[in-house]
Amino acid sequence: MRSIEKAMQKHAENVRLAKANAADPTAAGSPSTDRPLGDQAGEVHAPTPSAESDRAPMPEPTPVPALDPEPAPVPVPVPVSVMVSERKPKAKPKPKPKPKPKAKPASKPEPEPEQELEAEQEQDAAPLVRATDLAKSFDVSAPWLNRVLERQPRQWLHAVDGVSFDIQRGQTLALVGESGCGKSTVARLLVGLYNPTRGGLTFDGVDAHAAFRTAAGRQLRRRIQMIFQDPFASLNPRWTVEDIIAEPLREHGMETEPQAIHQHVEDLLTSVGLSPQDRKKFPHQFSGGQRQRISIARALATRPEFLVCDEPTSALDVSVQAQVLNLMKDLQRQRGLTYLFISHNLAVVRHVSDHVGVMYLGRLVEVAPKHSLFDSPRHPYTRMLLDAIPKLHDTGKARTPVSGEVPNPLSPPQGCAFHPRCLHANERCREERPVLQVFGDAKVACHAVEEDRI
Repeated sequence: MRSIEKAMQKHAENVRLAKANAADPTAAGSPSTDRPLGDQAGEVHAPTPSAESDRAPMPEPTPVPALDPEPAPVPVPVPVSVMVSERKPKAKPKPKPKPKPKAKPASKPEPEPEQELEAEQEQDAAPLVRATDLAKSFDVSAPWLNRVLERQPRQWLHAVDGVSFDIQRGQTLALVGESGCGKSTVARLLVGLYNPTRGGLTFDGVDAHAAFRTAAGRQLRRRIQMIFQDPFASLNPRWTVEDIIAEPLREHGMETEPQAIHQHVEDLLTSVGLSPQDRKKFPHQFSGGQRQRISIARALATRPEFLVCDEPTSALDVSVQAQVLNLMKDLQRQRGLTYLFISHNLAVVRHVSDHVGVMYLGRLVEVAPKHSLFDSPRHPYTRMLLDAIPKLHDTGKARTPVSGEVPNPLSPPQGCAFHPRCLHANERCREERPVLQVFGDAKVACHAVEEDRI
């Protein structure tokens, strides 16, 4: 297209020059060709007439024919055979395979009512708390430099030495014994305040001490709570009652809204026999029994399943003890709680417990149901504790006083730890350490009972 335009422009220019030459023929020639040589030197000559006649007229330019536009391309006929070959036949749609019918899962045979009843009984029979060979030792050695200078070995205090027991769901196991026998150490082992030297603790089928060291241990601690012995020492004197009871709620993320926390605290105070308005007071404004009720309310805040009660009534008078014990029994019935109740008062133990474990110098010497232990005690130490309880119907009857003292736990006696105070001890008791054995519905660790000497 550009070549055509250039040709047309050139043609138009030639036509224009031709018309200009026809109108003024003298202007058509160039100075060097139309003038003679003399004119080029500067001379002026008059024009001769013959010069006009002798000049031949210029021929008219031949018109350039207009270029035709490029012809349109003529379509080349395509053979029919090629068209047919290039035309692809339409593929026939493949028939969709019919979905195979899903195989119906084999229907599980429905358990018979007898099997369901047996499964429930097995679940109920499994203990909620199981301690196996639980032990805790403390290093009470002198400083290293003193031991080196004085050439003394390290000393270990075996506070708990191989304790094993089970607690069924919804029941109470009471631990009794003289001061220093290891009851409180067992309580701290169960709640995870101490790590055991050996042995293990299973809570609802889970290794509790292994779980306490993981992130899942936080959930487990919600299910296990503790009531301490001294209510005033266990409560922060600078906090109000609402702050004390709400601390577990905030710590475990159970309640975050202030209004919900207020309502929860008021409900807990009502459940332990206190007024909802008491949440604004401080611990020093309450009596000993009321402080212990606050401690119980704090322990119930996380809705636990297992409560460890470390002598919760030892600092209270008799009338207040009865109120707190009745409250704990009511809460156990209402909430299905499981208790480990620690006390040295056998009268209190008889009121609250289902099973009783007697400890002596870090070991269990007898575990039996409450009625069996109080009606027919087997171990000599258990008999000695029960004989020390004054009874109205035994007035005037001669009673055997408690003889001897508890041995030093740093150097316990060889064999049975109770043999220095036992009236039935023999040579075997002084050399061989007894283990718990089953005798009827009780477990007793005594050679004299095993040999039917008592």
